[in-house]
Amino acid sequence: MTENRFYKAAFCFSLFAVAIFISACSGGKNKSLTEKASASGDYESEDVNAVQQALPTIMVLPSDNLLEEYNSLKTQTIDGRKFVLRDYQQYLLANNDNQQILSTVQGAFVDMNYPLNDLEQTLKQLNTQEATDMADDLEKDSKTLLLTTAQPDIILELDYKNKMDLASHNVSKRELSYTLRALDAYTNKVVATISETGIETSNAAETLQKSLEGKLPKLSEDIIKYFSDILYRGREVTVRVAVEKGSNIKLSDENAEGDTYSDWIVDYLNTHTIKGAYKMQRNSDNEIYFVNVRIKLLHEDGTQNSVYDWARDFRSAIRKNLGVKATNKAQGLGEILITISGL
Repeated sequence: MTENRFYKAAFCFSLFAVAIFISACSGGKNKSLTEKASASGDYESEDVNAVQQALPTIMVLPSDNLLEEYNSLKTQTIDGRKFVLRDYQQYLLANNDNQQILSTVQGAFVDMNYPLNDLEQTLKQLNTQEATDMADDLEKDSKTLLLTTAQPDIILELDYKNKMDLASHNVSKRELSYTLRALDAYTNKVVATISETGIETSNAAETLQKSLEGKLPKLSEDIIKYFSDILYRGREVTVRVAVEKGSNIKLSDENAEGDTYSDWIVDYLNTHTIKGAYKMQRNSDNEIYFVNVRIKLLHEDGTQNSVYDWARDFRSAIRKNLGVKATNKAQGLGEILITISGL
């Protein structure tokens, strides 16, 4: 019965999302989500709308190629390991067109009622957090920190070139080429891509906006299909359980219930993933690692089930049932890392 309700919610979401898509692309005067919410009456007394809770949130980011072009992408080696350092703030300030072009893409999706996390505003939110990390001498990839703060469902990665037309005597005449990729923020899988090359332009933002008008309907349709599938089959994450150094246990040891720790973890995934969907990649005394793990996107009451919620429940179950200390140390959106130590 519970599973049937979940699938019905997924089907309803698909129909609703398609309706939004058709309305937005036809130029109809559809209300924004904010307008709908303000006109919906007493929110507290109403049931949670699973459809609105599950609408994909997007975030537009410049590609690494763009960051490198504006000297905003560097590598640093610490203890023999290479880290990529992305300076999004420097990119935004490097050229007036950069912010305008990102805003053009954002605006096109806002017009189609997609919830949006703005890059510039999110960077402002991170100022305090970054200062705290510096004080604690913590090294964090800025993109990871950005995404875990904003928590978008879909990243729209923009790459573009706005070059002078060398064959023209008009110095204001340029050629615009761009690629816009929709990526699953949790797995980095490419959902859809649109691109165009060699468009004559004297105003990059206006030219991009006109080009997107003809190409966004297909991109939006692909995003909707992909996200409907996530709602139906679950969000894909990775799960890793590792024994901390110096601990007096191994995953192959028997727990209080008579099973090994590894077997208990496998049993947990069998019953707490959608249709037992996962793939084990590694299983040793000190680590067990799963990929393609599918977890529910929604709770039964329609509220969103985040990766953090799932990891918190998993960690609590380990501590309660296995009697070991467990800590969630994951940083990325789509990864769950639980470390265990001592009995």
